[in-house]
Amino acid sequence: QFLPDAPKINAEAWILIDADTGYVIAENNADKTLPPASLAKMMTTYITSKEIEEKRLQEDDLVLISDNAWELGGAKTDGSTMFLSPRSKVSVIDLMHGVIIQSGNDAAIALAEHISGGETAFADNMNFQAEQLGMTNTYYANATGLPAEGMVTTARDLTIIAREIINKHPDYYSIYSKKYFSHNNINQPNRNRLLWRDSSIVGLKTGHTEEAGYCLAASAKRENTRLIAVVMGTRSDEARARETQKLLGYGFRYFETYKLYSAGDVL
Repeated sequence: QFLPDAPKINAEAWILIDADTGYVIAENNADKTLPPASLAKMMTTYITSKEIEEKRLQEDDLVLISDNAWELGGAKTDGSTMFLSPRSKVSVIDLMHGVIIQSGNDAAIALAEHISGGETAFADNMNFQAEQLGMTNTYYANATGLPAEGMVTTARDLTIIAREIINKHPDYYSIYSKKYFSHNNINQPNRNRLLWRDSSIVGLKTGHTEEAGYCLAASAKRENTRLIAVVMGTRSDEARARETQKLLGYGFRYFETYKLYSAGDVL
């Protein structure tokens, strides 16, 4: 059967895969190393979910918000923040919401400090996990994705961590589709505008810095097919949403996940 080419996507790098099998449907520059911006936070929340699963952490454990987390990621910075108050105590699960929905730099640093004692040690853990998962072109220098020397990832590597989040931690994956989260009486919308436009979109994460441009790792499900699209280095918030929709539209139009056999079947 003849398949039309993937649409033209205005992004520095992009990829579209089947979330269940990992099959690559279309890609361009998928192995080009680029700054991850806040897409780095997917690894931060992945590690937090893992810590909870392995009983080293509990959802209702209280985390002390350090002056450092506030200085680097709080209300007075120009970046995305959960508006945590310094020296307050906030539960692990609320910080997870703050990292995922509001992309809070303060929340990501607070979790890193709580889990590993400091952000540098946490970044070592991030790199260890990336290596375990086969993210061969990724290097993390912090928990937030704020610009740092040498910090890079690729569109392909981001689909690996996205699949892990979806398939291994379904309970926490549901947070990615929440549209709003409120902390300190400040209600903030999820930065992923596709959640409002398309009911099949269920996550995942937006990112933006001057250097990285506008990035988005998106997952969507229609009937039995779940797709993951990653676009990196688009020019605006609107462009990353539009280009991602083009990719997902193409994927759902021409592909469906179909299970032919199960592992033990006799043929």
